[in-house]
Amino acid sequence: MKKTLYLFIPLVIICLLTGCGGKSRSRGIGMVNDSSIDPAKVIKTDSLINPVINVYIENSGSMDGYVNGNTEFKGAIRDLLVLLKHYYGQEQIKVNFINTKIRETDTKADLATFATNINTQWSMKGEDRSSSNLNNVFKMILDKTNKETISILFSDCIYSIKGKDAEGLLSDEKSLTKDAFLSRWRQDSLKLATTIVKMKSKFKGIYYDKDNAKTELNGDERPYYICIIGNNDIMIDFNAKIPLEKGKIEGFDNKYIISTGATDNMYYSVLLSTANVGRFKENRKESTKTYVHGIRDVNMKIGSRSRNANNKLTFAVAVDLKNVAAEEDYLINPQNYTLGDNNFHIKEIIPVDKNNINANDWLRICEANPTHLIVLEATGTATSNVKVSLKKQMPQWIEQTNIIDDKNIRKNLDKTFGIKYLIEGISEAYQIIYPEDKDFFQFEIKIDN
Repeated sequence: MKKTLYLFIPLVIICLLTGCGGKSRSRGIGMVNDSSIDPAKVIKTDSLINPVINVYIENSGSMDGYVNGNTEFKGAIRDLLVLLKHYYGQEQIKVNFINTKIRETDTKADLATFATNINTQWSMKGEDRSSSNLNNVFKMILDKTNKETISILFSDCIYSIKGKDAEGLLSDEKSLTKDAFLSRWRQDSLKLATTIVKMKSKFKGIYYDKDNAKTELNGDERPYYICIIGNNDIMIDFNAKIPLEKGKIEGFDNKYIISTGATDNMYYSVLLSTANVGRFKENRKESTKTYVHGIRDVNMKIGSRSRNANNKLTFAVAVDLKNVAAEEDYLINPQNYTLGDNNFHIKEIIPVDKNNINANDWLRICEANPTHLIVLEATGTATSNVKVSLKKQMPQWIEQTNIIDDKNIRKNLDKTFGIKYLIEGISEAYQIIYPEDKDFFQFEIKIDN
């Protein structure tokens, strides 16, 4: 008997040590809507075409300050071209300047040095760089975007308006932006994804406000944007390969991805003994050895009566948000979530830390390698099933960056005139084309009292 026990204990230890040692993901483990996946729609990287990458750099007069000296703007172009060359090959990349027209550049030389020497090609004799119409710029780019191309625009993304009613004129421009994207979709129903990246760079030159008045800036930090547009499937592959994030591309600030479809196969599981208030058991009908999708026998009678009066059922749900097309500050903001029936609210959203998770909970979830904990707290004493959805809406940084009066730009150096209207125009076009596509994901925890 003792020999059997001695043999059994090492085997248990080995299983505990090796059970979650790797990072391999088992498909179908605790996933959302696993049974609804259409295998024909699963994207295989080796079946994707190698797209043509068309890079467009706006070179109207308002952009001159970004190329005056050794700026982060040049650094971002350099970093991006190096990554594009590595993943797609130099022969697939075409670099253009754009304002009233598109002008191809000479990229026979190494792309890695293009940004360093950008001033030599920035302007051409006879070229009209006095102004550019942003909606015409998007129309030109969208007309050249198809299922085999990715279009990348570097621009300050400032609407040019004439008149005193800034809000009314910006709304007009927003409608034209919306129309540009809707018109492109009507051509062949191409499913486009759009990524808008907020960047920052030193700016040494003339800033032109909405009334075309001039303000000279001397190396002040100003925002600009990289807009990436392409076939939805190709863009999924692009976003996986090209890390547009801090530390990877010079001057990165924030990002907003507008795309179609929900996050398939998203793992989630209730933790039975971590960050919880009250006692409950797993509902075995809604659970496996790798996830818990339902709980039962909720008991809030713990401790003294005085403590019971204020106790509300609280529990954590481990989720895997790696494949959700949103930035970290968006994912952890409870304002971006909706909860069905208002029977719960989100107490907090935090990154997964193995050291703060009960050992038994960790053994259950570790194979799935979740990224965050969503801590849910009941709003009252009665409890029922809870549905959690992450809404597709514009991130908060867009509103914070927007201004509609840029006369005193020195006090608003981190703002962009009318940027909210531009991004709303693009986002609203997607909402019209895909009216049911409202959430990144949704999951439900069933509670049986």
